[in-house]
Amino acid sequence: MPVTYGPEHCRPDLPVPLAPLPGVPGTVRRALAGPSPERAPAVTVAWALVTAALALAATFAPHPVFSAATWLAGAYVLARVVALPLLVRAQRRFEPAWLAAQTRVLRGHGFDVLRCTVGGRVCDLTRTGDVAALTRAAPGAEVVLEFGYRPAAGARVAVERVRRRRAELEVRYARFAPDSGRVRFPDGSYVIGAGGRVTAWSLAGRVVLTPAVAAPLLPDPAGAHA
Repeated sequence: MPVTYGPEHCRPDLPVPLAPLPGVPGTVRRALAGPSPERAPAVTVAWALVTAALALAATFAPHPVFSAATWLAGAYVLARVVALPLLVRAQRRFEPAWLAAQTRVLRGHGFDVLRCTVGGRVCDLTRTGDVAALTRAAPGAEVVLEFGYRPAAGARVAVERVRRRRAELEVRYARFAPDSGRVRFPDGSYVIGAGGRVTAWSLAGRVVLTPAVAAPLLPDPAGAHA
């Protein structure tokens, strides 16, 4: 199974790791493909132009240094031409499996709810009366949840907002109530972002909300899960 980022790193823009290549040292891989695989073909073309310039210099101004540099540059270009397609294929095989594994992490992670409104009114998920009002809300009532995540290590909490109808929201009580409300996205997923090197997330589908109220203290009239 591909190595994933832990739940504490759940955020939209995760860096997409390079496919692991057993037996290939990292320094060799970086020398052949560089840190940005998307730019690797352009870099190869640039090195080919450098090789051609060195060959011209060796032709019109013969010198052992020019000859040696031409052979070295040519060998490097050839190595890149052979290796890059192999690296690209390995990356294409790796990314779907890694995305699926990272998606499982996202679906199992509960985010702290910073604010909840139901039909435009604030719902305090630590108050039994407010949670009872949420469970009794009409199926078409709009529920807005704002939750926090860490955009990067040491950075301030970023806020994401999702909207659902009450009928699309499952209230699930925990045996031991959390300190604050938690929200999970069991149908959420990660995809490769537009740039190709970072992810984007989709939080469509079901939403599971765990209020900061223990189930025995507040039975859900709509049949919430224990």
